[in-house]
This record gives sequence, C-alpha cells and structure tokens, in this order.
Amino acid sequence: MEDAAECFETILTRIHYHLTGTEESESEPCRQPHCIKHRKFSTEIVEEMVCSCGSFFNRESFSQTVSYFFISSIMSLRREGRRGHEAISNADLSSSSERGQRSFGQTVRDSMDGSCDRRCTKVGCGGQVRLRRTLVRPAPEVVSIGLVWDAENPSADEIQAFLNIVDTSLLQQDLFDDVIESSSGNFPPKTMAEKKKRREMEETGELNLTAIVCYYGRHYSTFVVDRRTNEDWIYVEDSQIIEVGRWPDVVEKCVQSRRQPLLLIYAQVHCRPLDRRKAPRDTWRPTVTTLQPRTSADGDNRTVSRPASSSRPIKKTNQ
Repeated sequence: MEDAAECFETILTRIHYHLTGTEESESEPCRQPHCIKHRKFSTEIVEEMVCSCGSFFNRESFSQTVSYFFISSIMSLRREGRRGHEAISNADLSSSSERGQRSFGQTVRDSMDGSCDRRCTKVGCGGQVRLRRTLVRPAPEVVSIGLVWDAENPSADEIQAFLNIVDTSLLQQDLFDDVIESSSGNFPPKTMAEKKKRREMEETGELNLTAIVCYYGRHYSTFVVDRRTNEDWIYVEDSQIIEVGRWPDVVEKCVQSRRQPLLLIYAQVHCRPLDRRKAPRDTWRPTVTTLQPRTSADGDNRTVSRPASSSRPIKKTNQ
C-alpha cells in the first residue's frame, strides 16, 4: 500500500469493522449511528452523464470517503481562467478570494469534466456530454480530497503553483453540481431544534482545511491545524512535532522541501456528536508480539517473544 489516501481509506474501513462487527457491503449500506466512517467521512453521491439537449444516461449512486482529482486538470482550468477570466501563468496563480474568480472547490468540481470524452447517444444530437455530480444530504462533516499527480517527483514550482490556489476554506456544495435530500430517511432529525440546526449547518456548508498529507522521498508527513487557535499549523513527521506557523508558512515549507500534497482534509469547525447508545463498550484488539534477540545469563543468544509497544514517546521540538 503506497498511496496515502488508500491507507487513509483502509484505516477508516477497519474502524468501521471494529465498531460494527461487519464488513462493508455495496448492497447494504451501513446505517449504524455510531459508525465514524459512514456518519462523519462518507459522502453519498449520484453521478450521471448529461447533454445540453436534455438527455442523461449512466446514472449511478455510491458512497465514498475520498474523492480523487487530477492535478493537471485542476491547474489547466485555473490557467485558462474560464468564465471570462484571462489566461494566467503559474506565477500569477493565487487563491480564488484574492483574484475574485471561481473558488477552489468549483475548480476541483469542473476538473472532472476533463476526464469525460463521450458524445450524446441521442439520435440526431451527438453533442459533448459532461459529468454531473450530485450530493445527497445529509452531507458529511469531513471531506477528503485525494490528489493525483502526473509526475512522481513534481518540481518546487509545480508544488507552489498548486498550493497557491488552494483555499483554506470551501463550501461543500461547490464540489457538486447539485444537492438533493436523501430519500432513504437516513437518520432524520428527531426534533424541530435538531432539524433547524442541521439545516443551518448544511446551508452554510463551510469546511476548513484541517490537515494535509504530503510525500517526499518514500516518506509521508502531515500538516495539521492546531485546534486551539484554528489558524496555526503543526508539522508531524514520525516522532517530531514542530510548530510551523500560519498557512503561508506551510506553503513555504512544502515548497522548500518539495513535499508533495496527496490528501487534503476539510472539516466543519463544529461537529455533531455521534449517537453512541448502540456502540460497543470495547473492541477486539489483538496482542502483537515481536521476536527480539536477548542475551541470556550464560551468554547464549536466544530469541524471545515480547509484546510490541503500543506507543512511543513523542518528542516535541521548537525548531
């Protein structure tokens, strides 16, 4: 398993198993109210091909925890400066709030059309079709964006060009063409107060960038927001925890060390608590043992089995 987003999805899948005691099934979606993966991270999506003539086909519904997008398509759209904006170069690329153009979320959404090279099958039409993605409410409180790079080792300029257009907040509806209500009645609010609160949160739909997983030299590291301030960032690499500063400092560190962003995690600031009434009191955790050599009193080298440490000390540096 070499991809950070794939590892992230696998971890969530195992959490689902330990909390529900069942493996995932496409035919039977998880409805457990205490499942972290499906109540917090999973997005229900409807995708279909549509044409300007009104035809649509290949409609399918599914859920996903990570949405993958190609960096080349995202950057191509931003350079073209669509919707009446002039073409721009890497050096001029900046966040949407600074340029007053389409948001980062909208650019990511529209980049999906670049992978659609099909024609309408309606007799007499044959027009270009596009992919329409619809979000099915209730929306998740965490949105994960997986980034697919064409180059295995992008240059510092390419990394900076991409990070310069990333917004530290986005509207969830910007990632989709439409938003509809779920027809399955999946965990409807029980009271008018709960219904009003959910509606207010979903209508706002604002998510803040809370973590970035990066890759460099066959090694992964993570930048996370310090929740005490929601503005400062912390860099985590193995046992090192380093205070970085604000978002521009994160961009600078990624560019200088050529750390390649692979996973962006956006989350709501205020999340709803899970319904834990049916959650298990504990989960099965196997004891992992490792074989380690140890010298006995008589000088013989013997291999003994001892439990592996479940945690290790974390050293905080002020660098």
